[in-house]
Amino acid sequence: MRYLKNFFKGLAVMVFLTGCVTTTPVKCEDPLAALKNDKGNIVWSEEYEFAPPSSEWQLIDLGEDDYSFAFQRKDEGSFPSQSIFAFTEEPYGYSRNLAKREKEFFKRFLWASRVEFKEPQKRSVTVFGEEGLEAICEGVEPVKGHKVWCKVVFGKRGERIVAFFLTQWRTAGASFDKSAEEDFDRFVQSFRFLKVSFYETL
Repeated sequence: MRYLKNFFKGLAVMVFLTGCVTTTPVKCEDPLAALKNDKGNIVWSEEYEFAPPSSEWQLIDLGEDDYSFAFQRKDEGSFPSQSIFAFTEEPYGYSRNLAKREKEFFKRFLWASRVEFKEPQKRSVTVFGEEGLEAICEGVEPVKGHKVWCKVVFGKRGERIVAFFLTQWRTAGASFDKSAEEDFDRFVQSFRFLKVSFYETL
């Protein structure tokens, strides 16, 4: 199951990033310090700038081509209790229409995890000072009964559509933690592009 693989990969990355697995207490260095500018914001690949999330969130590699970068937070509770948010330049689909792209996105999002989504709740939002679309929904993995809460924000970079997404996994009887949504919203609101994309130069 893909999210099981990602979970353990995320744990390994967290250990690597913190460098704090020792038998005696040590003061951990900021694993993202090298990516921060003089304003304290993270600069990613000299192309994106955004406010760093709290130390609960760890930079991870999902081992996929469907996102640009992602952060993970291990939540209280038994597996699969975790939250992940990410930014992607290539959200599933091809349409440059926000409403159509949302439908294309959810046809493939988490498909390998066999998630069955309810109809998303959608509303218009402002992203990068322009028209955007927010979609929120829950899904269920029917074999083990795990559930997931998702928030996806679609915005425009030139004529192309980009997206931010937050997923939070829980066992069937567990509650979702909306503090992750607050952290995600701050991330989206602080995000900006530092240069014109390749596609905007064509």
